[in-house]
Amino acid sequence: MRMTIQPLFLVMLLCIALSGHVATYSLILLSLLFHEFGHLAAAKCAGVRVRSCEIMPYGGEITFMNEYELTSKQSLIVALGGPVASLVGILIAFFLPEPIAKPLIHYQSIILFVNCLPFWPLDGGRIFYYTMLVLKPNLKIYASFLSLSLCFFTIIFLLALFLFEQYVLALLSVFLLIQVAKEWRLRKYRAAYEKIVLNRLT
Repeated sequence: MRMTIQPLFLVMLLCIALSGHVATYSLILLSLLFHEFGHLAAAKCAGVRVRSCEIMPYGGEITFMNEYELTSKQSLIVALGGPVASLVGILIAFFLPEPIAKPLIHYQSIILFVNCLPFWPLDGGRIFYYTMLVLKPNLKIYASFLSLSLCFFTIIFLLALFLFEQYVLALLSVFLLIQVAKEWRLRKYRAAYEKIVLNRLT
């Protein structure tokens, strides 16, 4: 398995390090790695072979061998792995010395909250989408779900940039919009392939 770090994430961490918050840099990186370990452990349990893992500003992006051949249940298990790991990390932090525990709980909680938002490509969005496929295999929801995600992150970008002047959040929103846009361009191919897989499995 190949593991890499997205350049934008490195830039964000570099800004934190240059501001003198090296401890913050370390704890955020540790929290993200622990979160991604949860996805990798879940993939192992689900019998999914991992090709690569890339650490992103919002968490991580894992690619699998024969990704489109995964069942909805396998994909759901993998998506749940990260949030579960973050919850475990928060529980573990309660037993650590206070100078480490408090910031670690803080960063793990932020990662958990952001990743559980029900929008693609976040874990919450994937969990929602694959749960829908498990309960009711209907691929028509896919394009609507991507459209909703595009609208949500566009609104967050505009609010962060013009109303709250939160430039890091605005930058993160742009990055997520790019990820959703990539998925939007591939929506017809993914839907067609998953339709074949669903027909084969049902």
